[in-house]
Amino acid sequence: MGQPGGIAVYVTSHGFGHLNRSVAAINRLPADVPVTIRSHPNLFDHWRERLRRPATLEPHVSDVGALSPPGDSATIDGEATLEAAARMHAEAMERVDAEAKRLRDEGAAAVLCDATPVPLVAARRAAVPGFLLANFTWADIYAPHAKKLGGDAPKLVAELRQAYRHATALFRAEPALRLTDVAPVIEVGMVVTPGHARKDELRGRLGLGPKDKLVYFYVGRYGQQDLAWERLERLAKRHIHFVGFHPAPSGKLANLHVVPATEWTGADLAASTDAIVAKAGYGTACEAMVAGTPMIYPPRTGFAEHRALDRALRAWGGGIAASGRAFAGLRLEALLERAFALQPGPPPFASDGAARVADRLIQTCDSSVRGHR
Repeated sequence: MGQPGGIAVYVTSHGFGHLNRSVAAINRLPADVPVTIRSHPNLFDHWRERLRRPATLEPHVSDVGALSPPGDSATIDGEATLEAAARMHAEAMERVDAEAKRLRDEGAAAVLCDATPVPLVAARRAAVPGFLLANFTWADIYAPHAKKLGGDAPKLVAELRQAYRHATALFRAEPALRLTDVAPVIEVGMVVTPGHARKDELRGRLGLGPKDKLVYFYVGRYGQQDLAWERLERLAKRHIHFVGFHPAPSGKLANLHVVPATEWTGADLAASTDAIVAKAGYGTACEAMVAGTPMIYPPRTGFAEHRALDRALRAWGGGIAASGRAFAGLRLEALLERAFALQPGPPPFASDGAARVADRLIQTCDSSVRGHR
């Protein structure tokens, strides 16, 4: 149960990018501001790895994000996603009054939601300021799939848009979609935790020499069995090594090194390598840009956010878009040579968004405390 005068944070269960973005702001809140994080319990260990201040973790699921076909994490299964999303949204709305009562009973001063909409409805009903931290909404992601499917699917999109409009304000986190019809916009730039440059430590740990190039490799944990992993190992002859958090599903590769997430973050690896090969999610793209490390990424089908990320990476000058065929075949030789030669400039957006979000939340909490005196 949350504490009086505190902040209740609700984070979608879709991917670690939302967790990493939210925690960047949470870690900037003073330790004496009570924070309760409500998310899927399977993320609790990851929260504990990244939190740098006290917070209470409580289970909460009110959205499903986007579902991919088996073995293809770069594509959205529109029909399965909308079916699950409609079911979850209906269930969450049945509980919304109970959630509002919980916010009132605990004396919450503010609610922060990263992408999930229903807690914003609860916050409005509880008369608690509700802030949305987002670079897209699930309504934006679902809309083209709903248009294609027809039936009741467009109704779900309309219901989600209405739920998002309960927000007191929107922290618009770049790179973002336009998001002009949600709530009053507070432009915050990139919300990211910059990594620590630990290149010498990392290369020493992996036993690499001065001729070796090191690449942060992150393509997700699931559905990657069909990638041409043998091509990755061939690059050892070119003194190219890869580092990440997960081994190849095909078996151990001599030049794919695994480091523990308890000791390294993706941001640390982005700041400590010569290039990145990864799916262009919000967190990874921002970590690459703030570190100045060129990034190779595949196309992503059916996910509206990808357009904004792709534009930002290209505008920055360090983004290299691979074809789907090249990425699936791990045909990276020419792409990596381009990446190693790039010297991208600064990010196209301010990178202090986490501080801006935290400052506004602190102001809201202070106002709430004064209002109850």
